[in-house]
Order: sequence, then structure tokens, then C-alpha cells
Amino acid sequence: MNDLVSGLKSDDKLKVLKAFNGQYKDFSFQSIPVNVIEDLWDLLYQNLDDKTLRENILLCAKTVARDKKAANQMTPHLFVRLLEIAQLTNIYEGQVADEGSLQARRVVFNITYHNKLCQAACHEASVDINLVEELQSYTNSLDYELRLLNSKLIFLLTAVSELMRARVVKHGGISILTNIMIALTYKAENVAPAKFEFGKKYTRKSNGNVIVLSDEEVSIATDLFMAVFNITLHWDKSDDVNDDSTEFKQFLNFIKFFGEGVSFMEKNSSFINMTVKFLPIIINAASKFAESFVPVVDQSFKGTTYQNRDVELPKHLLAALDAEANKKGGNTMMIISLLSVLTKLCHVRECRKYLRAQVLPSLGKVTKRPEEQNNIKSRIVKLMTHIDNNVSTIASELLFTLCKYNVDRMIKYTGYGNAAGLFNRHGLLGNNISRRKVDMSDDELSDTEEYKECEKDIDLVTAGPARENTVLKNMTEEEKEIEANKLINLIDDMHRKGVIKPGNVGPDGKVIEMDIAEQIARIPEQAEEDSDGEDVDNIKLDKNMFFPRKKSGDHS
Repeated sequence: MNDLVSGLKSDDKLKVLKAFNGQYKDFSFQSIPVNVIEDLWDLLYQNLDDKTLRENILLCAKTVARDKKAANQMTPHLFVRLLEIAQLTNIYEGQVADEGSLQARRVVFNITYHNKLCQAACHEASVDINLVEELQSYTNSLDYELRLLNSKLIFLLTAVSELMRARVVKHGGISILTNIMIALTYKAENVAPAKFEFGKKYTRKSNGNVIVLSDEEVSIATDLFMAVFNITLHWDKSDDVNDDSTEFKQFLNFIKFFGEGVSFMEKNSSFINMTVKFLPIIINAASKFAESFVPVVDQSFKGTTYQNRDVELPKHLLAALDAEANKKGGNTMMIISLLSVLTKLCHVRECRKYLRAQVLPSLGKVTKRPEEQNNIKSRIVKLMTHIDNNVSTIASELLFTLCKYNVDRMIKYTGYGNAAGLFNRHGLLGNNISRRKVDMSDDELSDTEEYKECEKDIDLVTAGPARENTVLKNMTEEEKEIEANKLINLIDDMHRKGVIKPGNVGPDGKVIEMDIAEQIARIPEQAEEDSDGEDVDNIKLDKNMFFPRKKSGDHS
């Protein structure tokens, strides 16, 4: 790095810059001393207007700016000059970005990512509004690199600055960005959700439109999705959003349209990446505007309806969840997003009833445990014991919401064993289990005649048929006692190693840690108080004494 600084002071500047750019193309240099960084930025600024050197200076600056320390030492006058070269301080109609402008935008991106003063300079120069204006003037002939850089810059600026987010909203940025995403993804006006493809040609055999997205369009649309997400993330804190505005409705309609296409899309890496980044926008909006995604429709509506509401979005999201959960090694982020959206959509009564009918239909004859069946319910029940705690928690919450927080109904559909972790979180263990019982309307009762006939033979712990314990059936009492002692020793060994801790159900309905020594010390007192006069040897410890230490993937 010292060679670069000294070389920029010589007559061989171009040769030195080219050597540096070739040597450090992969950003392999060590952290730069502060005094060297300051000299380097000054020298780059002094030579920036030399057009024979500019291309290599910008390439050098882009490489050095990846270093956080170097980016934070960027001099204000150099950054402003970079904004000018990047043509970001004043956008005018018909402007064409050359290679120098594109390279300068790459430098601006790297610097702005790290440097708060440069972020403020972008706000002062109205770079956010200039980018929105330039995005609005897009045509198909515009260079892909320019589109991509602008989409990344607007994403970055809306992520780092609350002031720029607010200004983009006031400038109609949501509508502009939505229109660009429409142009990229619809490819035609009023196109119906059909089959989405990425990066290759496809001919749909059945009737319907085909939407083909190139990898380049996927990259641009992804960054624009995330820019809009940055803006919408703060809608609930802003008074600038008019829920009835054409702009707002257009954005929600776009989200709804794309969400309905989820179950049709090609399951390749590009699709997965884009969808996982896109779905948080739905989650964010659904918490406040859930009814906008399942609007009331009239009889002329040709899609799927339930009690006069359009339920196309939950229908396709549920199909996507079913497919992803059924895959070996399914995308965890996508599963979490889908579960979250569906749970939030349950805030609309008709949508909850529609999803309940799809996921938790009335029970007939029970021949298998819930997780052993082959349907959407069984796959969500399996997710309740997923190794990722976020997946298990939100899967349990979705089913509990569909059960209208009725504990008995939750046990009936999932089994007490699968739902124990959920009940613990809600404080519904022990005597508190009756706290969340909710009266069901007649149309929500799940008992059929077939179910009533076999109900007495169902094990409520597993929600499946009770199975006879054949292991103990042929054992003598002495053999049973030997096995019991082995079990006690195993539990004691796990306790001593810290794998499990003794616990009991507290007054709040949650499992609390318990001092096992204190429990044992109370045994004589319990014996004295026992009205039947049982021997101390026959007094048993509380069956709930031991409970697992809370770990990721432990949900019992």
C-alpha cells in the first residue's frame, strides 16, 4: 500500500494503479494504516480529473473502500466529487451513464455502506430522489448494470436512513418501485398468476400465461423488493401512508398477485432466494392490512372464495408450505415465512375458518398418529418438533390459532406430547389448562360419528390409537423392577451431567425449576400427612419432577 501512495506521487501513476488493481483484484491486502489511507484518498482526489487515470483510480477506490476503516476515512470533498462523476447529484432526462459513472456508483455503494457521514451527504444531495427519478425513466434499452446498481443503491439508502425512507414515500417512491417490479415480473398487463420461470424458456402445456424472468431481472427485482420492504417496515409508525390511496392499493395488489404465484413457480435457487426475500414484505403488511389480502368479493369473482372472501392468496401459500415441508431438507427460512404469513392472515375470521377447513377438517376414524399421516396437517404437526426452535414455535402457534386457542381441541388434533411446549409457553400446564378453553360454534365442532366411536380408544398424548405395551406384558414383577431401577439411574445420570433439570408446574401454568433435595426432604412430611397411612417406601416423587433443559430443537 505504501508503494501505491509513493507511486501516485511519481510520473508512473497509470502503471502503479494498474499494478495495484491487478494484484488486489480479489481484495487480499491487509488492513491499511490510518495515515496511509488519508494520503491515499487525497492523492486519488488530486488525480481524479485526469481522464487517462480516472478508470483505474475508480477501480482502486472501489477495492480500497471495501475495507471498513478505509471507507470511514473517506474525505468529504472526494465523496462529493464521486457523486458528481456517478451522475447522482442531478438527474436529467435522456441522461446516459458511461463506464466511469457506473464505476463511481460502485465506489459510492461501498463507501455509503460503512460511512455515516457519507450517508448524510447522500441525503443532502438528494441521491435517493434522484435515483427514484432515474428508476422511473427506465426503458428496456437501459443497460442491465445501471439497473442493477441503481436498485442496490436505493435498497441501501432506504436501509440506512430514516430521513431518506420518509422522503421516498412522500415522492411517490412506493408506486414507482412497484411499477418497475410490475414491468419486470408481469411482462403484460392484467396477467393472471400462471407459471413463473427463471433463466430459461418454457412452454406451458395447459392454458394460461407463462412469465419468464431472466437471472438479471431476478437480481433487480429482488433489490427493489427489499427497498420497498425497508419503506413499509415503518408504515405503522408513519402518518404519511393513506390506506385508501391508489399507490397503497397498487402495492398491496402487487404483493397479493405475486404471493398467489408462489405455488406455481419453478423451485430453483433463484426462485427460492427471491421468494424468501419477498415474503417478509407480506408478513410486514399482513399484520396490519390482513383484510386487504382476503378482500370481500361478489359473485362475479372467478377465483377461490370462502364466505364471500377471496382466499386465493392463503390457498397458494398453503400449497407452497405443503410442498416445502414435504421436501427433504426444505428451506427453513421459507417455511418460517409461510407459517408467519398464514398465522397473521388468521386475524381475518373468514380466512381462519377457511384455513381450518383445509388443515384441520373434522376427524373421522383415527388409525394413525397425526405425524404419521400424509396431509398438510401431518406436515405442520411434524414441524412442531422441528430442530429449529423458530419453526416449531410458529407451527404450533398456527395450529393453536386455527383451534381458536381451545386446549382440548389442540390435544385432539396434535396430541398432548406435541403440544406440551406450546402449552408451557402459554402457561397452560397443570390446573391452568382450563384458562384458554373457548366455546366453539356448531359449525366448528370436529366430532363425527366415526370419531365418537373410536374416541375411547385414542391416546390423548399421541392423538393416535392407544397401543398396548407389549414390552412389559410378559415381564415378571422382578424384571419390571430391574427396568425401573435402570430408568432411575439413567435419569439421575442425565441430571448430574446437566442434560435435564428437575422441575414442576408452577402456579402460572409453566414449568419451573425445582430443588430435588428439597423435594426428597419433604417425603417424610408427605408420609405423615397421608391419610391412608402409606409406607414411606411407597411414596413416589412427582411424576413431573424432571423436565428437559430448554434447547434448540427441544419442544416437549
